[in-house]
Amino acid sequence: MSKYLSQELVCKSFERLSSRTNTGKTHMERTSALMYFLSIDAAFKHFGVSILGLNPDSLEGKNSRKHVELEFTRLVLVGKSPSGVRQVTELGKIEEAGIHPEKRISSNFLTVPLKKASNQATPFYYPNRPKHPLFEMGLAATGKKWGIGFHNNWMLNFLAILTTIKGSTPLLDLAVFVCRDCAIDDGTADIITALEEQLKKRFTRNLADFWIQRIKKEKVMARDIDVPFADHHAPFASFYKQAPTPVKQYGQMEKSELIDRIHQLESMLATTD
Repeated sequence: MSKYLSQELVCKSFERLSSRTNTGKTHMERTSALMYFLSIDAAFKHFGVSILGLNPDSLEGKNSRKHVELEFTRLVLVGKSPSGVRQVTELGKIEEAGIHPEKRISSNFLTVPLKKASNQATPFYYPNRPKHPLFEMGLAATGKKWGIGFHNNWMLNFLAILTTIKGSTPLLDLAVFVCRDCAIDDGTADIITALEEQLKKRFTRNLADFWIQRIKKEKVMARDIDVPFADHHAPFASFYKQAPTPVKQYGQMEKSELIDRIHQLESMLATTD
């Protein structure tokens, strides 16, 4: 028999992963970097490597790219909508339309920075905004032209990227979100043990051990974990009540953000005509 993380627990953890502010694109950019990082690490675990070759013209590279795309989709896809998919583009928010996750990571991360790194004679670091790189890429850094590995300071930078999150237990809440659909052994006694088991299954030992250590430190500040399990699985996005975007926020958006928002709303209206 298996059990699952409760919808209430996942919803509350996801809400705490929201940004401290409602302006700018910083939280979205940091969310993307985190999801890319977790997707690459899961691929490291799957293939048993510490450097991943992502050459688009080789069979190995194509297989590795496909696995990274699938891991990314597993992380950010939360359901279907009349306009296509429901996905997380920013922690704490669910988008009702947009490009499918596989295409998002392929056209963004696996094309722009990775291609730039493949043509660069010096090591390429990502992300460079904020300047807390999680990856190093390219021949000079990895020994492979299309190679990607972890930056030496990834642990500190991982924590630094989480500083825009409003909650006080970011590693615990992130783990809950990541493990939202996992089947948990019925004999598992508590939430910390459940998360530890799932993280070790899915991610490399270095990341899992680091993550679990931080979760145990955050436990003293944790809320809403007294009744963490449910007997049946249900998509948390069906229960998550997202706060509407304040009208005044549109006045603070950049032109490109407004255009993206208009396209999204037009797509949603078109499905209801």
